[in-house]
Amino acid sequence: MTPRKINSSGVGIAQFVACAVVLCWTGCQSSAVRRADELEARLRDQQSSIGRLSASLEKVESDRDVARREASILRDELVKLHPSPEIVQTAHSSARIDRIEVSPLLSGGLDRDDVPGDEQISLLIAPRDSTGEIHRVPGQLSVRLTDISRSADEEEVASASFTEAESGTLWHNGIVGRGYRVIMPLPANLTSGRITAHVRFTTHAGTQLDTLHQLSVTPEAENSSTTSRD
Repeated sequence: MTPRKINSSGVGIAQFVACAVVLCWTGCQSSAVRRADELEARLRDQQSSIGRLSASLEKVESDRDVARREASILRDELVKLHPSPEIVQTAHSSARIDRIEVSPLLSGGLDRDDVPGDEQISLLIAPRDSTGEIHRVPGQLSVRLTDISRSADEEEVASASFTEAESGTLWHNGIVGRGYRVIMPLPANLTSGRITAHVRFTTHAGTQLDTLHQLSVTPEAENSSTTSRD
């Protein structure tokens, strides 16, 4: 049997087709790998963007919480900086007063025990401004009574001091006069009918106002001596 002759051109075509298929498959595989790499890179970029956005969101929320706390603090401070009308009026009055005076109509000796002679002394102390208007302002009050007819070491007859809260309870608002009314006991051995009152008023702001005033009293000792002679 004579061997059949192989057509060389057919073999060449088959080889060409096989190479083309291999090259096409290789190309497709390379393209798929490139697309996978691109997708992975894009996914990494998106994850990185999400991380940055999350960090930014946390910072915004933190800043918002800080802003809320600061706003709350500012509201509290604003309330403190807006006092009541009464406090504003008191502060205004405190700034206006420039002196204190002892009212003579409601100041002097008091006899309340039906025994001749005064056993107490009363003072009405009025804070005034430059126009003479009386203002009720908070402050500390001190009164020292002296009898200049006595020796220097015995001239003090009585003294009293009142805190700002205590002086607030002393305010007298009457028809005859207004001011802080102080009533103090007199010693039984008082012999002089002239007492000097040294008054000091210190406002809430620290302003110190002083005055002196002569008071007339009737000593109990004087009446006792007169009764004994009779």
